[in-house]
Amino acid sequence: MTAKWTEADLRALDLKLAEAGVRPHARPYWAAREIFGPEYSMSPFGNPEVDRITATYHALFPHVASTWPGAGVGLAASGDDVRRLILGVAFGSPSPIETWQALGFRDAQDWRAWCRDSPAIAAQTELAFADLYDFASGLNALGRANKPAEDLWRMAGSNLADVANNLPTATGVDSIVQPVCLIAELSLKAALHCAGIEPKKKHDLPDLASKLADVRPHRDDTLIANALQHFPDYVESRYTAAGLSRLTVVRLALSAQFVAASSVRRFSPVDLALVMESDSWPGPRQPFLP
Repeated sequence: MTAKWTEADLRALDLKLAEAGVRPHARPYWAAREIFGPEYSMSPFGNPEVDRITATYHALFPHVASTWPGAGVGLAASGDDVRRLILGVAFGSPSPIETWQALGFRDAQDWRAWCRDSPAIAAQTELAFADLYDFASGLNALGRANKPAEDLWRMAGSNLADVANNLPTATGVDSIVQPVCLIAELSLKAALHCAGIEPKKKHDLPDLASKLADVRPHRDDTLIANALQHFPDYVESRYTAAGLSRLTVVRLALSAQFVAASSVRRFSPVDLALVMESDSWPGPRQPFLP
């Protein structure tokens, strides 16, 4: 299978694919399909010409690699130093991915150094990975059993990815407070839908969490209630800077990720966090905010 193409062809295809709404990370393979048309095929052993197209595409548009969402995007932190977590897509029976790999480190030693050689910080990053895993894999396990809930959870995941993409390099954090609140709100409302309750349109996060704890109690409820009492006024923070420190916003973001994961854990069979919390390492969770 061969075809004639140039770098100019790939540049033109990128604009065409952008207009069609194809996500950047998927465009190299869509470009190959466009170039080969009906002859496009991938064998189990790969295709050298497709590999050449995708490699050239990555060289022309490096952002296609950095925007790959995997099976889910979240965050972990060492103090107020945030790194994006990417949950890989599982094929067949792959070896379990380590947290340091999901965070993009070369090896476990670099990860431990980033954690400031602190066992407590390292444990927090392990549990952050468990939260992302439970959220993304749990949604996949639930399937389309409840579409209103699924739609809300997908929107929560989109906001979580936005926070994870923006917070690591953000020079200011005021604009990040709203999507952090949305992660918690959308997740709690999704879980209430899943429990058969139509949530009101109000944005009172502690009230939503309390209702969910009543109808679908869970071991995470006390931690959720403690975290949500530190969230700023949801509506007011749209128009006025909450004046929160970067460290506080990072902790709020990790709390929101935890809320999202817990909301799914109540209904799905996936609960990596329970395995981790029950083990000597990383062990029980600590409160997100003092």
